[in-house]
Amino acid sequence: MIINLNDLNSKNNFKYEIDSEISIDSETIKNTEIRRITPVKVIGYLFFNGNNYELNINISGEMILPCSRTLNDVSYPFNIDIDELFDENDDNYLKINQNTLDIFPIIWQNILMDIPLRVLSKGANTLPSKGDGWQLISEDEEKIDPSLKDLSKFIKE
Repeated sequence: MIINLNDLNSKNNFKYEIDSEISIDSETIKNTEIRRITPVKVIGYLFFNGNNYELNINISGEMILPCSRTLNDVSYPFNIDIDELFDENDDNYLKINQNTLDIFPIIWQNILMDIPLRVLSKGANTLPSKGDGWQLISEDEEKIDPSLKDLSKFIKE
């Protein structure tokens, strides 16, 4: 999302209103857990006080992630407030180029940080915990495989 800084600096109040949607292409989400993402709604302001730029925006949308148990699609809505302060001379990931500022890196970074470690689909908790020749055990259970029981005498505690 590119902002023309001439528009921002030409106004007497040094405030640029942002109200738009950003479509994120499949190439951008390629190496993430995100399968699909709706257009991201961006609402807020970019301020300039003579030395610093301040970005106050809210981004919202919905991403489709894989269920941690079933790998089915799970809808995960997000709503993120972003407050960033930077100046023209910072060597950060935002680059002011020919009086334009691309704020997409900030938006994308915050979306990536909002991805949960795991999501579960509605039916994931009702999956069977045992079947023919297998059983799901927790870390708390100490069941020793009978074929490996003789090896337990070599374990030093």
